[in-house]
Amino acid sequence: MIKIDKTGKRPIILVKQGEDKGKDRLLVETEKLKQAYLRDHIAYKTGKKIFNFKSSWYAHSDIKSALIKIQHGKCCFCESSIRHVSYGDVEHFRPKAAWTIKKKDKYTRPGYYWLAYDWDNLFFACQICNQSSNKGNLFPLVDESKRALDHTYNVDEEESLFIHPEKTDPEEHITFQEAFICPKKHSRKGEITIKELDLERNRLYENRKELHDKIKGLIDLYNIIPDQVPESEIPKAHVVDVLKNMIAPEHQYLNMIKANFGKDIQKIVNDLVYADDNLGSKKSNIQRLRFIFGLSVTYCKDIIVTICRNLSHLFMAIVKLFKK
Repeated sequence: MIKIDKTGKRPIILVKQGEDKGKDRLLVETEKLKQAYLRDHIAYKTGKKIFNFKSSWYAHSDIKSALIKIQHGKCCFCESSIRHVSYGDVEHFRPKAAWTIKKKDKYTRPGYYWLAYDWDNLFFACQICNQSSNKGNLFPLVDESKRALDHTYNVDEEESLFIHPEKTDPEEHITFQEAFICPKKHSRKGEITIKELDLERNRLYENRKELHDKIKGLIDLYNIIPDQVPESEIPKAHVVDVLKNMIAPEHQYLNMIKANFGKDIQKIVNDLVYADDNLGSKKSNIQRLRFIFGLSVTYCKDIIVTICRNLSHLFMAIVKLFKK
């Protein structure tokens, strides 16, 4: 997880016709839900009546597009890039229809119906994190006595045991030991979030491990390249370009990268002295692009061993690539 900032970025969807024409659609729909509850709150509490939430509004294309852009196409929980493998879900942090404290508990109704269209309660998530076997309707609190049971309560008095992707900094509760995710300083929020959202599932670990090893290999490569090298060989600046790209906001698993390599990468970037003032020339930019492309295609897990065994062969191969 990484902290998300949605401040001032909420799309406004206007009602196009009828008595509410020109009004904010999400506010209009929220008020309708509140009034429906007040008219027959007992029926909604017992489950005899169930709210009819309109996904066409809370998952409106403008809402979803805004969340995708803000979150750089990544899941708000596991930080995996979503769009290249699935459509992703508009997730309600506080469940709209019903909630449970434990996964096997029966649903308690109503849920946080008044937050169904609330911008602060909406995030972009992958289907795996958002499905019923993981987060679903699960929403435990630090103190259950402060649970907001309907819209007349003050929801700000609640404290969720899940890390809120915007109001809480995940880096204060979650850290990484290489690719292993773990609570930071025995954080209970970190522990619950990791466990219940299954953020240590095998596929996530494998993806993080592959990225971890790649970055470690790049840092090792940087450290063994001489400060001054012939023009035909790899300048350290090329490696730095790749590392800087890996700590960009849009990169997957940024929290893991920062926990393991944040200080090392920042030091490398700060300490780098460009020997050639013309490094930004067209020729240098072409060399950098070729180098980045070559790494992204050919890099493998045992690159460190390969480089250590035959560094000169690696350099010669890249030189030939550049000369073509």
